[in-house]
Amino acid sequence: MSLGTAHIEGGSLCLITVGLDQEVANAAKQVALQESVKFLSAFPDYSENLRSAQLVQQLQGAEALVCLIDFDKSKDLATQTATTVQPMVNGRTTLIALSGDENPDHILNAMRAGCSEYLTKPLRADQLSSCLRKLRARWLSSPIRPGQAAGRVLAFLSVRGGAGATTVAVHLGTFLAKRHAQKVLIVDLHPHLGHVAMLLGMDSHSDTFHELLRNVARLDLTLLNSYVVHHSSGVDVLLSPDSLSETDLISAEALGQAIRFLADVYNYVLIDCTCGLGELNRTTIGCCNELFLVATPEVPALRDLARYVDRLVEWYVRPEKVKVVLNQHGSHRAVTVDQIEKAIRHPVSITLPASSTELIRAVETGEPISPEKKSEFANQIRNWAATLLPAETAQTETKHRFAFWN
Repeated sequence: MSLGTAHIEGGSLCLITVGLDQEVANAAKQVALQESVKFLSAFPDYSENLRSAQLVQQLQGAEALVCLIDFDKSKDLATQTATTVQPMVNGRTTLIALSGDENPDHILNAMRAGCSEYLTKPLRADQLSSCLRKLRARWLSSPIRPGQAAGRVLAFLSVRGGAGATTVAVHLGTFLAKRHAQKVLIVDLHPHLGHVAMLLGMDSHSDTFHELLRNVARLDLTLLNSYVVHHSSGVDVLLSPDSLSETDLISAEALGQAIRFLADVYNYVLIDCTCGLGELNRTTIGCCNELFLVATPEVPALRDLARYVDRLVEWYVRPEKVKVVLNQHGSHRAVTVDQIEKAIRHPVSITLPASSTELIRAVETGEPISPEKKSEFANQIRNWAATLLPAETAQTETKHRFAFWN
């Protein structure tokens, strides 16, 4: 049973508590009210109603969410709670751990679970007040506010290795830039050896996206331009490290801040994700407008695809946000699209043909398939890109393309 709930007005920062004793939760509520932070609800237990439709609905108007979690009653359940809460409010969630254990290993485990702040027991009002004041100031001064982003963020995630998310993201990005003159950025989120640079025929580059994230506190256009690599197709690229050297852990908070900034600079930000649903991918999913799950029509890939769809449903990711891309599909496949949709209980949005010869050549030469090429693969990517354009842009292009008839 919660201590009480409040509906959120647009643009609000709100707080929930999980696992706290009633007296401590009441104290947190009083601090929140003093700092102009909406206190939404207190959950005495770790799992009670955290994914309830009621809570999700109450969070619809929130600008950002802060979740204060007691990490002492059950470290495992506290970690599960962190995983559950983090994707809420489109990834604009900050987790605060509360614990009486100041052991560095325990603090590190809380940080690995996604907590960016660590408060010690007993909870002090001035500590929580300072923390909330800092978080509120950060969101108010963020370079982009919810609903104001000029561009769209598209995330591409292969449900298993080799499904082709990188190939799909690179071609869709180059088609949007070269054919439709859109301002496009491709972000390689892989921590090591990402393939975006290889598909675009780019040399290794010392300034990577992960390096930019380490400097996110001073991110502006000047800094961004020092990291971006320009491609002849018209796309800009933020590359991944091309070595297996150790890299520092990147915080989800830094990634979220960077994505919001990039969406205000570009018409389209295409993010090539790693496999899995780790912390950075969860943040990306929360921040993106559309998530494209890329799978091939083999049974192992389809099994994995179904697991991804189920997990995203558990996280209350809106079904219309999740788009299934069936790659390397053809009439020779034994499994039909209808059978796949029934198996995963989700529609297939895009099918791309098996085009091994032209794609192998594209990889070997470092030259993506041209938007003007007459092939089934190019035609499908062209159609896909056209559906992403704003209505006014598409209408203008149509008028220009057929002006000679007038």
